[in-house]
Amino acid sequence: MRRAALLVALLAAAPGGSRPSAQAGDLALVLDGLAERTRQYYDRFISIICTETVHQQNLRFNLTPTGKPRITVYELSVSRDPRAKGEDEFRVDRTLQLVNGRPARKNQQPGCTDPKTGSPEPLAFLLAANQGRYRFTLADDGAGGPAGTRAIDFIETPPERVRVKWDGSCFEADGGGHQGRVWFDPISYDVMQVALRLSKPFLIPLRPGRVGLEPAIRVERSEMTIRFSRVEFQQPDEVVLLPESIETLTVFRGVVSLKTDQKLSNYRRFLTKSEIRASAF
Repeated sequence: MRRAALLVALLAAAPGGSRPSAQAGDLALVLDGLAERTRQYYDRFISIICTETVHQQNLRFNLTPTGKPRITVYELSVSRDPRAKGEDEFRVDRTLQLVNGRPARKNQQPGCTDPKTGSPEPLAFLLAANQGRYRFTLADDGAGGPAGTRAIDFIETPPERVRVKWDGSCFEADGGGHQGRVWFDPISYDVMQVALRLSKPFLIPLRPGRVGLEPAIRVERSEMTIRFSRVEFQQPDEVVLLPESIETLTVFRGVVSLKTDQKLSNYRRFLTKSEIRASAF
């Protein structure tokens, strides 16, 4: 089975003009600052490539480990999706390199629970055009996040409907609504950490044609924490805020649960080439 996940794209905070500090605790000021900071990133997006190391561990319902962990290593690239309608949508491509320390076989396909190539949802809820779908509140302090940060809580209202897609014995599920907390630098509005969780449990419909032949699957919990670090690039010189780790826990009834830790390292730029040809007409 493929587990439900809260999907996330790489988010970088690009340098921008000075803005009022969020130290005063004004909610409208904070939302405006985060929206502008996120938009600056989308406007100045750079195509990047990095190494992604994924550690997956099956869990019993009480969260104790079962079986051996699965460790995979990928070359991961992120670029604008040329097929997307919006400017804030990206494509994530992964090339599997190692599986449990051994080189991947030629054309080896990812397993059900492995990260997939595709276009995940970016943290677009911080954009001004999308903030109306969420209810935001300022947290009393930055507890649980990096030192010196402020925090803002959010909840999706109303929750997004659940979407489930089966592919053989694997399924992909998203939606159901989410809520969580964003930790940010109160001076620059750089996003330093994000924690998300599923708003409420939901059922996975049985596979078509298999009604009554297998147990029902219920997603009880889905939680994700993303931590960011500053990465230096040269030519041009630039410091970009990018994820260094993503921790995901998904708890099921009916199938084993899953804990996934993703580490991202060795960031570098890559260039895409385009060519304009003269028309023959």
